[in-house]
Amino acid sequence: MNTKQAKPWYKKWWVWLIIILILIGIGGAAGGNNGANSSSTSEMKSNETAQPAKPKWDVEDAYSKVNDGMTKAEVEAAVGKTSDNCSESSMQYVGKTEICTYGSLGDNGSITVTYQNDKVASKAKTKF
Repeated sequence: MNTKQAKPWYKKWWVWLIIILILIGIGGAAGGNNGANSSSTSEMKSNETAQPAKPKWDVEDAYSKVNDGMTKAEVEAAVGKTSDNCSESSMQYVGKTEICTYGSLGDNGSITVTYQNDKVASKAKTKF
């Protein structure tokens, strides 16, 4: 009796051919993007050097200019920024409370001001 056993799937030549073609395709796709990325990176570097450095917002200086009792308009004029984020609530006996944030991660810090009935009640700073 001549019984022929089937080869396991991983010993067939066409399986390895498909695996090799897939690996070549992945390698070609990954290698093909390098030229595009390097030219765009060099363009970005030349654009960065052409523009003068943007002065950073001084969190310490802006924080020192905010004083209790100032209005929101006075604070924005003093710090040189409008609020990026504000939340507001009202309660019957307390009145209106508004919390605003000035500055962001790109400014290397932020100032959070709490207004109670449209006047500065407290302030806090965060440096990044």
